[in-house]
Amino acid sequence: MAWHRFLDHTSEIILHVGAADWPGLLAVAGKGLAELLLRGARPAPDPAERVLEVVAHDRESLLVDWLNEIVYLAETAFWVPQEILIEEASDSRLRARARGVRVETAPSLVKAATFHGLQVRPSVEGLEAEVILDV
Repeated sequence: MAWHRFLDHTSEIILHVGAADWPGLLAVAGKGLAELLLRGARPAPDPAERVLEVVAHDRESLLVDWLNEIVYLAETAFWVPQEILIEEASDSRLRARARGVRVETAPSLVKAATFHGLQVRPSVEGLEAEVILDV
């Protein structure tokens, strides 16, 4: 079962996620970040489906770059994904199809996902990760 929770940290929020496998972990991390970005927003449905692709040099970088791609889309396109289908996920490449919502203004809560304290590790359920989000 995939899950996520937030842990408060001084001027940061820790996104703690877990899932059965790597694609599931990427999906739940994206959905968790989206939930945070949409706090206090008045989203409007966007029927368009987007294809999102991220390439990185390792698993940890892929997770951080994936989350930062979502932050970038929220800030520049005023769009936040809500339904995420991971089509391809290796240690260095991610391809996802997503449907989301539009927001009137760019969410300002999350500035970036960081490498500080980043952990991706095996768990009883599969995998879990902690990513510190700069707020």
